[in-house]
Amino acid sequence: MQGYFFSEFKPDENNKAPFDKLLDLFSQLLNYTNGDAAEALNWLTQMDKEYKLTNKDYGIGDFIEDLKANGYIKEDEQDGAYKITPKTEQTIRKKSLEEVFGKMKKARQGNHRTFKTGQGDEPNPETRPYEFGDAPETIDYTGSLKKRIYK
Repeated sequence: MQGYFFSEFKPDENNKAPFDKLLDLFSQLLNYTNGDAAEALNWLTQMDKEYKLTNKDYGIGDFIEDLKANGYIKEDEQDGAYKITPKTEQTIRKKSLEEVFGKMKKARQGNHRTFKTGQGDEPNPETRPYEFGDAPETIDYTGSLKKRIYK
């Protein structure tokens, strides 16, 4: 009988660069800190100390420099605090949408037979008869032609 074989989890097997791994985590932390980059970086540093997220080749300092170089954060010249940029906000939105809608699959077409036909389009309550002075783009040409032909 074939059973399950469990192996040790190795996080580096997903072939992501260290920057990308830390950027994903940093984005999540920004959600928890309401966009406070300094606090998110502080949390990330604490997590690195506890869980060894980085190695001797690429550390949190390298990550912060890469964030600045890639335009994800900027240092405030007055007080030296880190602030997120619009690029970071856009990245967070994109990842959030991918998380919500990324796993959705296109559904198959419904296969339900019925002997009753539909009534067609619902009448739009916003339509009204033409009045002199109406803008041409507000005229329902299709609806007007259908009314005229089928009367």
